[in-house]
Amino acid sequence: MGSTVHAPANAGASTPLLNFNSFTAVASSAFVPLAINSEQQGAFRGYLRTAEIDRVAFTELYASAHEVERTPSQLSQGGDHYMVGIMLQGSGMLVQGGRELVLHEGDITIYDTGQPFSLNFASDSKNFVMLLPKDMLGLPQELIGELTATRLPGDSRAGALASQFLLQVPHALNQSFHEVNMRMARTSVDLVETLLTLALGAERLEQDPHQVLLRKIRDYIDEHMSSPDLDPHQVAATHHISTRHLHGLFRSQGTTVSGYIRTRRLERCRQDLMNPLFADKPVSAIAARYGFIDAAHFSRVFRAHFDTTPTEVRARRSS
Repeated sequence: MGSTVHAPANAGASTPLLNFNSFTAVASSAFVPLAINSEQQGAFRGYLRTAEIDRVAFTELYASAHEVERTPSQLSQGGDHYMVGIMLQGSGMLVQGGRELVLHEGDITIYDTGQPFSLNFASDSKNFVMLLPKDMLGLPQELIGELTATRLPGDSRAGALASQFLLQVPHALNQSFHEVNMRMARTSVDLVETLLTLALGAERLEQDPHQVLLRKIRDYIDEHMSSPDLDPHQVAATHHISTRHLHGLFRSQGTTVSGYIRTRRLERCRQDLMNPLFADKPVSAIAARYGFIDAAHFSRVFRAHFDTTPTEVRARRSS
């Protein structure tokens, strides 16, 4: 994602209201493919204000009564994201994974774009939604799946802090320079992860030995990404388990060990390419820093993963 705003983030009531067709078109651009309907399409009015940075999008939206559905046929597009919602005004109903959650003002929740869900707002409502890639969160997707369509602890001090910070991010992005914006995006993701960890609780995080081991392995991978020798055999040997057991742990998360290592390395490379502190470092040096010795191979896998080249990423930072 670049840095995009569908309407000025500092606009208030003067933001132009959209009719139903325009609103649905802008929503499809701001989020992932969704089926939106309203029984009052002729009288429908709404707006969206979106700011994007570092693959994370922050959207504030107001709308007349409407329904949103993420259908099975849409899951192949954008299914690798989570949506974190904060109910600002009005009320609604979120359904996902067999759970129903009535949303009231101030409620924070999370839903998975890789699974069908529905949202129903019976009257005018105002919401804040953060869209972020799943690979930016360090928690296993299996555990996050336990929290979709549940109320996150927004009434706690940590929840209040997260909510207040996230709501200010779109405005701050328009007033800060690139490096600060990148740090705000990363802090936003960290706050979401903190909320999820708080919701799971220490007992849940520690009761499953497989999850405890998986977190230790993820931490180990993050600490040793610079080693070109980092591979499933090394990871398994360090943690005194078989490679078969290791592969099984990651298979349960819907990924592979090698795929996880590659994704984490690519993410770190992309962050450094966008960091002005490393502007004088060759792309090949940044790649080597995270275990990519072959520059041509790095460029290929980077483009396949991010749909852009390392040079283009660096150029966008400078633009």
